Amino acid sequence: MGIESYTVSGLYTGKTLETLKADTLAKLKQKATNYDRYTAANITAALNDALVEAVRLTKCLHSFAIIQMKDGYSQYKPPTQYIEPLQAFFYQSATSYWELTQANRKWLDLYKPGWRTGDGDPRYMYHGDNYGNLRKLGFYPTPDTDGDDYTLSPDTGIYASEDSMDTSGNITGTNTTAHATTCTDSEGRDLATLGVTIGMTAVNVTDASQGQISAVTGATFTVTLAGGTADTWAVSDSFTILAGEYGVVVSWENDEQFLFASEIGGMVDVSTLVGNVYLEFVRRPLLLQFDTQYPEIPPDLHQYLPDYAVYSLKRNAPAGSQDQKEAMSAHEAFLWNIENGYTNLDDSADFGSCVRCNL
Repeated sequence: MGIESYTVSGLYTGKTLETLKADTLAKLKQKATNYDRYTAANITAALNDALVEAVRLTKCLHSFAIIQMKDGYSQYKPPTQYIEPLQAFFYQSATSYWELTQANRKWLDLYKPGWRTGDGDPRYMYHGDNYGNLRKLGFYPTPDTDGDDYTLSPDTGIYASEDSMDTSGNITGTNTTAHATTCTDSEGRDLATLGVTIGMTAVNVTDASQGQISAVTGATFTVTLAGGTADTWAVSDSFTILAGEYGVVVSWENDEQFLFASEIGGMVDVSTLVGNVYLEFVRRPLLLQFDTQYPEIPPDLHQYLPDYAVYSLKRNAPAGSQDQKEAMSAHEAFLWNIENGYTNLDDSADFGSCVRCNL
């Protein structure tokens, strides 16, 4: 089945960093591109503060990680982009798992005496000691067997890459040079700098073909295409790199590897997790760095980020000053709009009712 262009090009709409900076300048009563009082770097930093705060309040960014268990180890580093847990499941076998109860150490001391020396298949998850600026995740009972190394044999269509994940959305462009497997970006961008990495899926929108990237060099990436008309890169072919869906594998040695799927929705195929914990968590948004970049949060919330940026830039003004009044007003507007402008789909959608009604 071919890839429809709207399927891959309609994602990550909303406001780009360039537009958000312009909107922030307007709210600061500064002329367009006038960075004399507030530098572009200061405004970008304030917008990133707004982005993190929006996620913290709405919990709108979800991701998953595979925490590889190690015999005798009770605490593990969470994913670097982890904010807080949603759910966690221990896989006893490929087809058998249970949800871990979230507790704290005080509760375990009170209701599970001797828990610190107990071992077996984990039933509880708690926040443990610090690892740098992260709180480790603890599991009780302490695992008594090693979990499978998922990266050695990932599920079909899943690719594990050790490269960092630095992009916050799909990357689009046009090919300039005809080639069987190599696509050259017409804008000459350094694709690795934009976050493109081995394992991501590239779609030739014009040809309706796709494949997983096997190499990235400068403004080019290599991919063997399939499923299209010609399965090659022709001059002026449009491409989309699916960079917005990924998972993380955290080993007991605290290393991280990233998982990419061969098509949209492929992450649900991750299932070979014997002896490991599957963690669903609220994820920290990737930083805005490039003017063409979109925030990861829902597009409807983009328009409220400049309000928080104004607050962030002016909140330390002298008490009673006009700047401080504007900061407080902007903060109130941000909080009200974020609270009322976001629909939590997990809370609003009652899929259970639909099943019972055979809908």
